[in-house]
Amino acid sequence: MLKAIIFDMDGTLIDSDELVLKIYDILTKTYPPKHLFESLDLGDVFASSYPEVLNMLYDDAKEEHLSLIHQTHQYLKHRYLKVFPGVKELLETLKQKGYKLGLLTSELRDIALDELNILGIDHFFDHIIAFDDVKKGKPNPEGLLDMMNYFKCQRHEVVYIGDQRSDGLAAKQASVYSILMDWHHAKPLAYQQLFSHVAHQHHDVLKIIDFLETSFIIMPQHSGLRIVQFTDLHLMHDEKDILTYQLITDMINHVKPDFIVFTGDQTMSEKAVFLYQELGLFMDEFKIPYTFVFGNHDSEHGITYQMLIDAISKSTTSMFHQGPKHLGYGNHLIRIENEHHQCLSTLIMLDTHVDDTYMMNGQPTWGYGMLSEDQINWYEQMTRIYPVPHLVFFHIPIYEVREAKKECGEYLENASTPPVKNRFLDVAKNHRAKGMFYGHDHYNDFIYHEDSVLMAYGRVSGHYDYGTPGFPKGARVIELDQHLNLKTYVILHLDIKKT
Repeated sequence: MLKAIIFDMDGTLIDSDELVLKIYDILTKTYPPKHLFESLDLGDVFASSYPEVLNMLYDDAKEEHLSLIHQTHQYLKHRYLKVFPGVKELLETLKQKGYKLGLLTSELRDIALDELNILGIDHFFDHIIAFDDVKKGKPNPEGLLDMMNYFKCQRHEVVYIGDQRSDGLAAKQASVYSILMDWHHAKPLAYQQLFSHVAHQHHDVLKIIDFLETSFIIMPQHSGLRIVQFTDLHLMHDEKDILTYQLITDMINHVKPDFIVFTGDQTMSEKAVFLYQELGLFMDEFKIPYTFVFGNHDSEHGITYQMLIDAISKSTTSMFHQGPKHLGYGNHLIRIENEHHQCLSTLIMLDTHVDDTYMMNGQPTWGYGMLSEDQINWYEQMTRIYPVPHLVFFHIPIYEVREAKKECGEYLENASTPPVKNRFLDVAKNHRAKGMFYGHDHYNDFIYHEDSVLMAYGRVSGHYDYGTPGFPKGARVIELDQHLNLKTYVILHLDIKKT
């Protein structure tokens, strides 16, 4: 559970860019610098303290420069300072929810306190660390670590919210969850890549924090956790859907899972929006939490993933989260906790997209989608925040599956993977992945091991056939006991009906 929300100040809570630029304009006209202000990166300017920028301009931070900055600030602050829309509501809501609020700023302490007081938000913060309170400012994580120590928080109990590269780098080095505050939808991809998530308004922040607080399932004390993986439903708004829904019903009633994961291609129809809405309502009847990843067929016929997300969003038992948009749709993490809310393990959902063009022997070549480098970085970041054994779910198998030697199960068609490798498997091995589960190829359900990582296809659950009519449909059961021992097996629908 989260204990503390820590904010950067300028550009995150306070709209002060115009004031800062005005101060530097007056300063450089009064004291011509050695280095032109126009040569500086504005992102670095807004992310840095006044002494740091003075060193960029003059190679020194002289007393007369700082004095003029203070004088100009006093003269202009009431004219230019304002909080971003919804900031006071955001802070008030978080305080009401019982979070400790911290402020970690690159601003000088006296100026920071003055600005907070002027804008009427100083009383929200339980602890403030300014530039002159630390030996090393951001992107060094010293301030964040000091804040965590003050609040007696572990890394997974903290969220840090900022707007600059230095904020993302500090959070990354401290291994804490971070949110990029991008009020104007203008932050470059290079900034987004450094953060765990991106928000554009105060409501986004509240939604992300709410997801972080509620995205967990409790490990049953005696039986361990039982997950059912359904894959490739291929709902098409025809008579085959009745058989698929019957399979889901019978499987859930037989297995009695604690959690359910759909690993892509839930639909393949121009009616996909309606079908996603119907699937959400259907799943709510079981009162069992579930989530899903998208497959390569879900967004056909001009249908967007956002339309599908909106369609299923009213489902009360769904734990799906859209995740950072620059990574795709549906990259999210669900914690497995004990009764004391200690994180034992995690379930990580990843979007393998649809397809891509790869350079093969110097030629652009079509291939199935794969995890991007940004997604791998995000996955690596999540496993540092939650350094526990975990399971990974996605739709399109990784390249290494085509080289697999099956240990058991059906292997009836060539693995349809991306045409090239990436570093995901190596990262997963190094970050305590216990198992990877995927779908996509309907006539495979085999398992094998990549060193200590169990690799497993799901069993096709939908009644759409493209190669082997009558191939028995089913689902994969995944069991994780309290010691995090992993066991998995396939159950066929026809076997259930016999009993």
